[in-house]
Amino acid sequence: MRHPTSDVLGRYIDEAVRFVPAARRGSRPAPIRVARTLVTCRIAVIALNELRLPEEHEPAYRFINVHNPRCPIVFDRDERRWRCRPALDDHPVWSVNWAAAQLICRHLGGRLPLAREWERFASNNDPGRTYPWGNTPPSHLLANYDEHYGGTSVVGSFPPSEIGLYDLAGNLSEWCGDTFDGTRSAAPLERVVKGGAWSKDARHLAIAASRGKWARLGTTTIGLRPVWDD
Repeated sequence: MRHPTSDVLGRYIDEAVRFVPAARRGSRPAPIRVARTLVTCRIAVIALNELRLPEEHEPAYRFINVHNPRCPIVFDRDERRWRCRPALDDHPVWSVNWAAAQLICRHLGGRLPLAREWERFASNNDPGRTYPWGNTPPSHLLANYDEHYGGTSVVGSFPPSEIGLYDLAGNLSEWCGDTFDGTRSAAPLERVVKGGAWSKDARHLAIAASRGKWARLGTTTIGLRPVWDD
């Protein structure tokens, strides 16, 4: 069932890529559809307005970190609507915490991917692949990372993966549905983040790389990519 009313959101959903993640031994593969790009500021604003999300109050925000002066979306008190800062419509949205990412995904009729699903569609089910594009070392022609561009880039600015997904490495990291189980102890308030980011160094671009982030925080380096159960 499609929840959004906007044609923009409908196209975003319709353009998703169908993918069948490699199944664990003894289980049947379950097909999913994966958004081609990260959720942009334009898409996030439409979703939040359709949801009638009220104005946030810094620093006690619930979903959108308006306390961060770099937050790309703002609440227009005169129109009582969210809007995107100029020139950022087609940049991926950041300053969204894990709850906001969940909220947007559900409004689109989808969900956040699990980390194992993310690794499978990022690698096209190839466990020997280091990066979404293969095993070639990273370069700034392949991804936005290590502060080379000074901030986010328009989605789709770099070559897609072989199944047609953009920005799997760099630009923004991506919230996953899983709690983060660190190397020393479980941290149930943290969620898994995958995919590197514009300000992170090259080691975060590897498909296998993961980090944990407190779910409550919306930061300048984390966005979201929905998936749909097919």
